[in-house]
Amino acid sequence: MKSKLFNGFDLLAPIYDPLTRLVYGNSIRSSQAHFLYQIPSKAKVLILGGGTGWLLKELLCIKPNCEVWYVESSEKMIAIARQKNRKGNIHFIHGTMENLSATGFDVVITHFFLDLFSVRTIRKIISSIIVVSNSSVLWLVADFVDRGKWWQRVLLKVMYLFFKVICQIEAT
Repeated sequence: MKSKLFNGFDLLAPIYDPLTRLVYGNSIRSSQAHFLYQIPSKAKVLILGGGTGWLLKELLCIKPNCEVWYVESSEKMIAIARQKNRKGNIHFIHGTMENLSATGFDVVITHFFLDLFSVRTIRKIISSIIVVSNSSVLWLVADFVDRGKWWQRVLLKVMYLFFKVICQIEAT
C-alpha cells in the first residue's frame, strides 16, 4: 500500500493544538484520552497520525511502561512530539505504515486519523493494521460523529475543505 504523505500538516504544526482548542475546546482531547486507562501496563502500542504528541505524553503519564511506535507523516509534528516526549520507550517514525517494521502490537490508536482518507485507502490501512497487530488487539478510535445539528455539519464541511486545501487530505 503506497500511502500519501500529508506534508501540508507541516504548515499547521506550530498552530495545530491552539487551533483545535479554539474550534473544539477540550472535546477532542477528552475523547482521545477517555480509554487510555484500558491499555495494559506494558503494552506494545502503535499510534498512527499522532500529531504534536500531547496524547503520547498523556499515555506515558498513565502507562509509563508501554513501548510506543509513533507514526506521523509530518516532520514538523514529529519534531514537536519529540520535544514534548523526551522520556519513555518511544520509536518515532516519520512516514506511514510502510515505514513500520515492527509487529505484534497490543494496542493501536487511530484518533482523528482514518477520516483523512478515502474509503479505499481506509480499507488498505485497516488491512495493514490487522497484519501488524496481535489477534486480541485493543484498537482505540476517536472521530467526528454526525449528531444531526446543522451547525456541526457546516463546521465539518468547512474543516474538511480547509484540510483538503492546506494538507491535501483525500477525504471530502
